[in-house]
Amino acid sequence: MKINKMFLKDIHRNIEGVITASQANDEQVYQELDEYVVTKELQAHFRTLFDAYKKGIVGNTSKMGVWIQGFFGSGKSHFLKILSYILENREVNGKTALEFFTEGDDQVRKIKDPMTIADMELAVNTPTNVILFNVESKHQTGIEEKNSLVNVFLKVFNDSLGYSTNPKVADLERRLDKDGKYEDFKRAFEEEFGLEWVEERHEVDFIQDPVVNSLVKIGYMSEDAAKTWFNKMESEYIISIEEFAIMVEDYLQSKGNNQHIVFLVDEIGQYIGGNSDLTLQLQTIVEELGNKSRGKAWVMVTSQQAIDKVTDIAGAAALDFSKIKGRFETTLSLSSANADEVIQKRILAKNKAGQEYLEADYPNHENDINSMIIFEDSPELKLYSSAKNYANVYPFLPYQFNLLANILTQISKHSIQGTNLSRGERSLLAFFKETAERNAENDSDVLVSLDQFYPSLEKWLNETENAKVIKQAEENSRIVLGKDDHFNIDVLKVLFMIKYVDQNIKPTLNNITNLMIRSVNEDKIELRKRVENALKILIRENLVRQNLDSYVFQTDEEQEVTRLINNIELSDTDVENRLARDILDDKVGKNQFTYKNANAKGRIFENRYNFMYNFYVDDFAYRKNSNPSLEVKIITPKYSDIWNNETRLTLESTKNQMLVNLPVDQEFMEHIETYLRVEKYITTANVSSAIKNFNAVKAEKTSENQELNTAINEQLREFLKEAEFYFNNNKLDVSGSDFKNRLNDALQQMAKLVYYKNDLVDAAISEADIRNLLRNADHGLVERTENQNVVDDVKRYIQLQQNKNITVTMKTLRDNYVGKEPYGFVNEDLEWAVARLFKEGNISIFRNGVALDTSSDVIEVSKAILERKASEKIRVELRQKANDSQKRMVRNLGEELFQSRSIVDENNDDTTRSNFIDKANLQIGILSSFQDTRNNHYPQADELDEAIKLLRKITEVRDTKTFFDLLKAKEDELLDWAEDSEDIMNFHKSNQKIIWDKARDYVSRIENSKVQDSTAELDSIISGMKKIMGELTPYRNIPKLSELNNKFEEEYLTFMESKSVSASEDIADAKQRVLDDLSSREFEDEILKREVVREFDRLKDDLTSAQMVDEIVLIKANAEKSEKRFIDKFTIEENARREKEAQKSVKVEQNGEGIDTSNSVEITHSQKPVKVIQNVYMKDLVKKRQRIKSEQDIDNFVLSLKKELLSRLDDNNELDILM
Repeated sequence: MKINKMFLKDIHRNIEGVITASQANDEQVYQELDEYVVTKELQAHFRTLFDAYKKGIVGNTSKMGVWIQGFFGSGKSHFLKILSYILENREVNGKTALEFFTEGDDQVRKIKDPMTIADMELAVNTPTNVILFNVESKHQTGIEEKNSLVNVFLKVFNDSLGYSTNPKVADLERRLDKDGKYEDFKRAFEEEFGLEWVEERHEVDFIQDPVVNSLVKIGYMSEDAAKTWFNKMESEYIISIEEFAIMVEDYLQSKGNNQHIVFLVDEIGQYIGGNSDLTLQLQTIVEELGNKSRGKAWVMVTSQQAIDKVTDIAGAAALDFSKIKGRFETTLSLSSANADEVIQKRILAKNKAGQEYLEADYPNHENDINSMIIFEDSPELKLYSSAKNYANVYPFLPYQFNLLANILTQISKHSIQGTNLSRGERSLLAFFKETAERNAENDSDVLVSLDQFYPSLEKWLNETENAKVIKQAEENSRIVLGKDDHFNIDVLKVLFMIKYVDQNIKPTLNNITNLMIRSVNEDKIELRKRVENALKILIRENLVRQNLDSYVFQTDEEQEVTRLINNIELSDTDVENRLARDILDDKVGKNQFTYKNANAKGRIFENRYNFMYNFYVDDFAYRKNSNPSLEVKIITPKYSDIWNNETRLTLESTKNQMLVNLPVDQEFMEHIETYLRVEKYITTANVSSAIKNFNAVKAEKTSENQELNTAINEQLREFLKEAEFYFNNNKLDVSGSDFKNRLNDALQQMAKLVYYKNDLVDAAISEADIRNLLRNADHGLVERTENQNVVDDVKRYIQLQQNKNITVTMKTLRDNYVGKEPYGFVNEDLEWAVARLFKEGNISIFRNGVALDTSSDVIEVSKAILERKASEKIRVELRQKANDSQKRMVRNLGEELFQSRSIVDENNDDTTRSNFIDKANLQIGILSSFQDTRNNHYPQADELDEAIKLLRKITEVRDTKTFFDLLKAKEDELLDWAEDSEDIMNFHKSNQKIIWDKARDYVSRIENSKVQDSTAELDSIISGMKKIMGELTPYRNIPKLSELNNKFEEEYLTFMESKSVSASEDIADAKQRVLDDLSSREFEDEILKREVVREFDRLKDDLTSAQMVDEIVLIKANAEKSEKRFIDKFTIEENARREKEAQKSVKVEQNGEGIDTSNSVEITHSQKPVKVIQNVYMKDLVKKRQRIKSEQDIDNFVLSLKKELLSRLDDNNELDILM
């Protein structure tokens, strides 16, 4: 059965577009109204709309905005046009628009609900000015002046009233009409100009004289006024939204009779979308019309976007824009189901024969269709649900309705030509009708493939860039392989159509093949081959690019970008670096793993042994560390010599290098290269590129690359599950659910062989364990025996190095044991072994050259063993334990020197040394107190000092070996000292030292006396003392020294008494002389007298307590000084008193007659000069010895004395001669 024989109505009949209402003739309008399908969805929308509209007829309302939204092809523009017919109740061929929707019974009539019909009747019986327009087509001033939306409304409003679209001309016409002069003006103009005004007014600038003459002729303006009006035509026309609303309200009031006006605006969403100024203007227009006209003026608009999307403006302005939602309270949404139903009923409805044939034929093809057309990752693409559904949509497939609508919507968004589509020049209905027409002569086994819609789309695309791409491909002989073979071009058309709807259908080979199916009997396998071959050709020609399993149509810009990307060079290691990062960083985490020691038991061993390994991809080192013992190398196809070659992989693997064969395919490697090239392009290209739509192309490339990246990771994860591991010339049997676990299992096997001595460790020792061991006071007795094998191994290593004369430090040990093959120990494993050896006396430790032993400060020892910085400064040596001879020597010295038999510790030489040093330090302390610090010349003082030095030298030895060596070298000296020490110790501990000190004091009194005054007896005693104290070992004569001390004390006491009596008499004489001098003065002063007595009495008391002759002499000298000091003081005092007396003032009356104390002045009379007393001592007069031999000598001496006195005497002084 031919397809064109199946349809209820002629498929070739003419169906006009949507918005050309003013151009439609009655026949076209009749067809539109007659064939308009009111779907279930539209039933509800008619009810909602007319229920809201009724409120402005029977009352007042400010909610007079209607927002009609729906995707492309949903029928919103057609719905708006039908509303215009209904609201103006257009009559066609004697039948009103309302009758098309209300006549007939419930089964036949379009509107089912009686209440909706009643509301519609109320509306059509209300006088209404209906203005239907596409806002985009009505603005004339260019896209740059879109902000004047009110001008568009004013233009269509004026036009609906028969006025000019020029607002200034329309204002003149409105004034003339209001004043009843408009018809007169039109007649006058026609008489003046010869043509009708309405036909010529659009060129008003060129008909100035006829217009002026006509205005003057009808008496409306003077000639000057008319010319002035013309001059104002050149100025900008400005009208506010409020003024426009008032103009509309004036019109409605002038009409009366509940006059309404309805602005039906198509595609307002596209016009104002993204423009905040236009959005606010629309809101204000609706608001002002609502406030002024109260439901008599309505605004009904259509938009592909919901009102929330059009007015979705962020920031502080959001509150203002939210008001528009309130203005369009009535919102109608047309869905895809509405479009499907309309197309099926209006275009695809079948006649009875066709319906029955198709329903009967469907079971023959149902299984084939359902098994043949299976879309990947596209659950929304529906197939036939039943035989009836098959008959209803044939020759199309159900998924094509929604898919094509989305295709047209997205192409509209991505192409400037989308404005043509939004104007309704093409409709979804037209696409299905035209495609059905092109298949009209085909038989009933034909299905419409998606590419067959392209001719209808091409008319709309016109000369767009994408259309040119396809046209150029049609002229490419490498693509069009024969005159009638356009299959490759058809595949390209499909890819173009689905380019922007990847959210609806993924452009995979299978899905593209499904879209190309053209028959219910299609050979899917053969078709798939043809599609696959076509894709290869299109990719080669750079018209299509492959992204994983998706194929993407390329615009001119994208073709250029693809060429640039393909020309990007990658370095030799880019792919390996990417693989290494994906495997190690993303899948494994880090190049480190935890080894499970064979003896590891319990949680304490968890994460104890963490080994690093070098990580390579082929020969590219991604992560290297200082541990060369473990290496993992991923082998890819770039390592072609051994990749996938089990024999070679086995032979190439070693004990320290594991090879991991990665079974990837060439396509996977190409995907990585593609990703890297695109990534480099994205990060280096910039907007200054000459490529059009660069940002959009870059964004698409970024998105595709993210998808490719995800796929690479997923594929790699699967490849890694199949990876094979080769180690030590063997293929490993590994277990694990993913690569990370499998690699860990392989590394465990590898570590077990590489670090085979790690199993020496049988206990997880902590730092706290080591510190506790070192703090243990039981030197040499270590009860804990954990890790004995480690201790033994470390001891053997130290011995081996010493045998080679190699210095061993803690760094040497760490470098050999910690983390290194074959041990892989942690620091605590080694440190425990060193601490054990140290505590057991098997090793010596030197810190900065200073020996530490078990008696050393625990903190110092702990630092030496545990601190890991500067461990090269910690030297470790094995040591020999003391032999019996050495122990006997120490034991003997201890007995001789310290009278101790418990110094030697049989188990620990360090303890022996420590015990000896303790005793030595104790003896040093005692001997130091005996040292001659006061120069008393104690007997054998030098031997004492030498003994202290020797003992100190021994105590300063820090290592036990040196200690024993030093004792051996100094053994004789120590024993000699032990012999002498008894007498010396007894001397210092007994009263011998006291006797000695007393004798030294007595000798010092005589020999160090300044006056050198003594007696013969005292000199004899001192001589005897000095003889005894001069002996080397005077210990036996100390009793004799004591006797001499007693004699000295008796004799010295007698000597002191005689000296004291003489001195006492001298002090008394001096005291009396001073008192006599004071009494001879011209003044008396009891205070001075008491001071004199007090001073000389003190000196007498001092004399009583004197112990030495020098003290007595000193006291006598002080008495003489006091005598002179007092006499000088008296003289000074006397002189001061004389001066004061001489200065006494006498008050004399100013006129010389008597005394008037009230009028007197102080007058100082001239006195005779005051004579000052001057003390002259004889020693100052006689400065050298004078020898008298004759009377003449006496005369000479007296004469010289006189001369000296006269030289001192003058009129102003008096001389006191003193001895």
